[in-house]
Amino acid sequence: MYLRTVLRTSTAPRAAIVLIPWLVAYSGNIRRWITDGYWESVTAQSSFLLGFIAPACAACAAWEGARVKRSGMLGSAPSRTPLAIAVSVLWPVMLLGCLSITLGVAVSAPQASGLPRWPSFVMVIIEMAVAVAHTAAGYVAGLILPRLLAAPTSLVVSFVWMAYPAAMSSPSWLRQLNGHNFTECCSLDQVPDVRGFGAAAMVAVGVTFTCVVWISLRGVPRLLGPVVLGLALVAGCVLAAPMGYRSAQPRDLAELDCRTGPSGICLWPEQQGAAQRIEKWGLEARRNLVTAGVRPAQKVKVMSAAPSQGEVASVMAFSTIPQDIPSCARTGQWPGSQATGPVMAWLALTAGAQSQDIEGSYIEADVHLAQKVRRLPLAGQQRWFHRNAVTLTRCDKQPDLSPEHFAAGAAL
Repeated sequence: MYLRTVLRTSTAPRAAIVLIPWLVAYSGNIRRWITDGYWESVTAQSSFLLGFIAPACAACAAWEGARVKRSGMLGSAPSRTPLAIAVSVLWPVMLLGCLSITLGVAVSAPQASGLPRWPSFVMVIIEMAVAVAHTAAGYVAGLILPRLLAAPTSLVVSFVWMAYPAAMSSPSWLRQLNGHNFTECCSLDQVPDVRGFGAAAMVAVGVTFTCVVWISLRGVPRLLGPVVLGLALVAGCVLAAPMGYRSAQPRDLAELDCRTGPSGICLWPEQQGAAQRIEKWGLEARRNLVTAGVRPAQKVKVMSAAPSQGEVASVMAFSTIPQDIPSCARTGQWPGSQATGPVMAWLALTAGAQSQDIEGSYIEADVHLAQKVRRLPLAGQQRWFHRNAVTLTRCDKQPDLSPEHFAAGAAL
């Protein structure tokens, strides 16, 4: 069949007219979720678009399957095998899926830096495998279902499979099977969990193989397909179950460079281009906190590839207090929760962050309270901090957040 004939008769070019502009427009919504400068984050977040790409491929393939069924080609004595016929009508749909996935990554690629590493390539390959699986399943649906039901049913079932598992609280690991959960990854200290790769790949390959068997064989040998699909699902579940809802795992700490200087800030490779600025701002923040009587952690990680001075100051400040709530707060009242916002806002301002740097992260009243505390003499600020910081780690002490109680001459 001539190329121009395939492109003229295939549903893929028509679907592309709607799908491609939609992907480009929607990609603007995922840019704010990306960790700038980190390829794994760019690739993972762009995989959100697979939730639209896979259903589009399934619907187009179902339409093609219904056309082949209606033509009676498979019931006669064709010169080509059923599988060859399927490939001849489905390759434009599979091409649409692969190009759409590539486009999704390309649109967000300017937010990355350097060259992509192997996890990014694996994610893209698995996404393409998922698109092929949905294409194959849609084609089989087109051969089985009534012509008017095939495409809409494939579209809805595909979309539900891509979207619904992420909305389920139990079992939380089910979302790992559809290849759409990479969006839970990745901050700078994370990489995609290879078990997630394996689970999604198992299911995609199992579905594709089952469809190939159903298309190619007749009678009892067709049972091989469901058997293989069942085994693939079991293998995928075994890999996914320990993961829960998370799709990331900690990054190898061997990549973290903690020999940067007296600031104590450790840098990932993606941060090396901004190393001098980060070190300068980190050292200033550390000195500001030490002057205020607060000791930051010896080693600190910044979670942005090109952080602002406010981010560096805030991260240094937050290293001075525990990041988890006390265990007693899980079973009873925790009065110290009232002090969390004001204390953390005061720490950030003391480290050198500007009020505009933190206003979006805290309640406005907490920022204003921290600013009032900052106007106290240094001794008063120190007493206010130590009095309230202790309530963050225990449940038997009430915070005292009023700056007036810590002015010169006031009692503790």
